[in-house]
Amino acid sequence: MAKEWTKGFYQSKAWRLTRDGYYSFMCGKCERCEKELEQGTRMLSDVKPGKIVHHIIELTPDNINDPSVAYGYDNLELVCTDHHNKEHKAKAGQRYGFDKNGNIIFYK
Repeated sequence: MAKEWTKGFYQSKAWRLTRDGYYSFMCGKCERCEKELEQGTRMLSDVKPGKIVHHIIELTPDNINDPSVAYGYDNLELVCTDHHNKEHKAKAGQRYGFDKNGNIIFYK
């Protein structure tokens, strides 16, 4: 479940503009799928579009107001739903997922 302290951030205009700009900057392609393609572990036909702009260094109450962490392109990664869900499931079990538009779906 999303943390209460992140709700205002992910709904903010600043985040939406950053997210949309980064999506365009990466041409809508999942960076992890692209890396797997380069490594020869994924076929071109299996490269998925990116759906979620993911923070590499996870946001915390201590760093959410640090622009380089929250909005810096160096800390962002465009990933497909599968790669994002794998990352978060590995960290904490499956508490939530994402729909085809990258919106959070909470599991009960």
